Amino acid sequence: MQFTRVMRFSALLLAALIAVSLCGCENKKTPPSAQEENVSARQTYPVGSYERKAADKASSGEEDVDGEVINFGSKSIFKGIQIETDENGEIVSSENEGELRYKIHDSRFSSYRAFKRFVKQKAGNTKVDELSRYFGERDGALYFIIGARGCSIRDKSQYYLDDASKLTVNVIHTEECRKKYGIAGSDIHFVRKKGVWKLDHLIVYKD
Repeated sequence: MQFTRVMRFSALLLAALIAVSLCGCENKKTPPSAQEENVSARQTYPVGSYERKAADKASSGEEDVDGEVINFGSKSIFKGIQIETDENGEIVSSENEGELRYKIHDSRFSSYRAFKRFVKQKAGNTKVDELSRYFGERDGALYFIIGARGCSIRDKSQYYLDDASKLTVNVIHTEECRKKYGIAGSDIHFVRKKGVWKLDHLIVYKD
């Protein structure tokens, strides 16, 4: 009889321990540090801001054309403008004084003067004035430039599409640029054909 009572007590104790253990697992909460990491990852930019929209567009691979489009590709007077690349065939860029620069490596445009002459002959002085915001000489060479004339860049990111045959560089401009020109961001689009990278078009977004 005493042995039976001991066995019953042991069984009840074991059941109680299992119940407590299960309850503890079900009520276990995510550590605060993990929750904070998830929140910070989702809120890199304020919800509804241009920066957040641009980041979402970039990550999804979508192209937002709700902005001023400037063509340099096959449907323009240029038919594409060749950009300097490194020994691996990748586009070379540099950042200096708030500017993002891409060196032009196109035999038609040995200098800024040659570039302006070409544009004037093909499209007139108005087009020359328009493009002077984006092309200029630096250290004696012709560059495509984003961030000149007080419209500096604050941040940039890039992503490839179509088996790395297209490259989009998303640029976020500074508050000074927004106040002076009303420009929030720019998307630079490049295409690679027969191993050659060319500037294709630019989209400028108003704030």
